[in-house]
Amino acid sequence: MKSIKILQLFTILLLVSCGTTESIITDDGKIIEVKGGTYKSDGVDVTNQLTDEEKMSIKTKISEKNELKEATEKKQKELEDKQKELKKAQEAAKKKQDELEKIQREFERKQKEKEDARDAFIKAKKELEKKQKRYERLKEKGKLSPRDEADWEERFKDLNETLNKAKEKLDNLNKQD
Repeated sequence: MKSIKILQLFTILLLVSCGTTESIITDDGKIIEVKGGTYKSDGVDVTNQLTDEEKMSIKTKISEKNELKEATEKKQKELEDKQKELKKAQEAAKKKQDELEKIQREFERKQKEKEDARDAFIKAKKELEKKQKRYERLKEKGKLSPRDEADWEERFKDLNETLNKAKEKLDNLNKQD
């Protein structure tokens, strides 16, 4: 990211420095401004004072500067394209992660539902067994009247119905997988 900011700053500086006038620093340290076919140094026209070799050197430097500018802009464009690709990849990864989290939550919900159904089945089964043992003890001791017998049969009927519903729900949940 730091290199991208540096490249952006460099590109801006190049764009600001490059206008209709080109400024070049010569080998001897003079700053020459080139506008069209005229060469100026410190605002004074030096076109006639420069040799053809110096003019060619200045034109070469301007050409190199422009090539560097184009190369910098190309690299900047490549970096921006790569950033866009990276952003798309990050968005796709985020979307995939969200989907996976949703699947995970659904799985956990189903597991909890199965555990609850299993617990309800076990509870109903234990309750039925407990009541059957108590019924058997009372029956062996002869403490059940015919009316009590009918009440116990009704309780067993209700407990068996609860047990069957819990078992059916558990079986249905297990079939869904």
